[in-house]
Amino acid sequence: MNFNNNPEPEAVEFVETEENPFEEAAIALAEMEESGELPETFDLSDAVKDPAFAELLQEFEPRAAVRIYAAEQRALDAEETVKTRMSEQVRNRKALPKSQRTDRAVAPAPDYMSMSREAFSTLEQQYKNAAHNGRRVHI
Repeated sequence: MNFNNNPEPEAVEFVETEENPFEEAAIALAEMEESGELPETFDLSDAVKDPAFAELLQEFEPRAAVRIYAAEQRALDAEETVKTRMSEQVRNRKALPKSQRTDRAVAPAPDYMSMSREAFSTLEQQYKNAAHNGRRVHI
């Protein structure tokens, strides 16, 4: 019986280390960055921190993943721009002056033809006095 802790040479198995699935993608991304193939607005340092980009790298080749991720980011930016613009429009609309009109019914214009002689004379006198004093008569 062998009491030493060293295993027998024939008992040692060669264990192949598992390859990192992102290693090939990292190499491809580094090559794309060096050759200038990445889109202008694409920030590789931010993208590699995003789990969504990691998922895309698992599903697609690096070039396609970059294009898809960049398109999604542009769509999110456009959505934020629209939201900002809409909130500014709502804010501007709220800042507009409100109408001071009331919902009360407007009194109809006087019907001079159906007025009594006394009422017409009173109205006529009001107009004359107002014109003489330089003011307007409200009926």
